[in-house]
Amino acid sequence: MQINIDTPYVTVGEYARRSGQSDTAIRKEIEQGHYLIRPKKPGSKSAVLINMVHIAIEAAEQAQRVLPHIVKKSGAR
Repeated sequence: MQINIDTPYVTVGEYARRSGQSDTAIRKEIEQGHYLIRPKKPGSKSAVLINMVHIAIEAAEQAQRVLPHIVKKSGAR
């Protein structure tokens, strides 16, 4: 398996564009701890940046867990 990531971090707006979700939905997911974000200093006004490497690793791990079941169902070896 090979995964290419064009940038390690994206803004909430860019992730919204790529995923088709709203900014509000993504910010709610961040608050719930579902997305890993780049740490910011308290009081910083810098943009919230979502860690795309973490998302890619999570997706790869999920695919590895599901793949054996898909192969069994299809009869492939």
